Amino acid sequence: MIEALLGEVGRRLTDRWLVRALGPGLLWCAVAAYAVLPGRTGAFGLRAAMLAAASTLDTLGDRVSLAVLCGALAVLAGGVAAVTAQAVGAVLRFVWLGLWPGPGRRIAAALTARRRARAVERLAAEHRVLPGVYLPDRPTWIGDRIRGTDDRVAAQYGLRLALIWPRLWLLLAPEARAMVSAARDRFERAGTLAGWAVLYAALAPWWWPALPLGLGLGGYAWWRGRSSAALFAGTVEATVDLHHRSLVTALGFPIEAGQSLDATTADAINDLLHKGASGYPQETAAGAVSAETPYPSSVLASDSRDRQQPAPASVDKG
Repeated sequence: MIEALLGEVGRRLTDRWLVRALGPGLLWCAVAAYAVLPGRTGAFGLRAAMLAAASTLDTLGDRVSLAVLCGALAVLAGGVAAVTAQAVGAVLRFVWLGLWPGPGRRIAAALTARRRARAVERLAAEHRVLPGVYLPDRPTWIGDRIRGTDDRVAAQYGLRLALIWPRLWLLLAPEARAMVSAARDRFERAGTLAGWAVLYAALAPWWWPALPLGLGLGGYAWWRGRSSAALFAGTVEATVDLHHRSLVTALGFPIEAGQSLDATTADAINDLLHKGASGYPQETAAGAVSAETPYPSSVLASDSRDRQQPAPASVDKG
């Protein structure tokens, strides 16, 4: 039984997720064991920890089966800690993205209004004007950066990112897919790092240095979350910039070399991918002449195309 368990653990150690998660999990378990160690004097009572470790090794020295069982339990505890950190990190990523359900919606609305007002004031001070779609619409910077990817693609090309991305992904080369996946992975790992920060801070009632350790780790995780979100959003935008013409051609729509995607074709593509639910015609695919199709959202217009323009964000300087 033990041999089979060790064989399975050894096989799983080659898995990328387990290798990446097991080390931090075992480290947290060691810190947790030290935090609750009986007989420890002071926050850094290493003598008690060394004595406890020596006593444990002496006990397990002549009991191979018990040592193997304890090792397996330690690996299991590290795995549970890693899964917990990832679960907490997933929740924190939703917080970073500004997706706050229930009572959090009111707080999110208040923070969004405050961020939007500050952005308008800053633009007025710099004598700049931006379309309203580029103003804050989430309570967090990360949420706005990720949300803005769809809006920026729609403003430039008239295409909805949620509709075109699954099809565009199928056309990408493995190298391009790897770059997008790596950027997404960095953002997920930043969230997991924040999850570890919460787990370390949870040890503060038993070991007070765990609180500043958790706070410091949380601050670093937040910084990594911002940078990785910007990298991911930028990578997705760059992928659309470089490959959207291939998607248009693959879908059977005409697009001339060196010419931008016109609004009518963009609307027809959106309608095609939405299976007709958007309500816009698809005559462009067949090459027929049709009346000008209104842009789906008047606030997502681009200055470089003949579309309705959004009201600019400005302040009455009275």
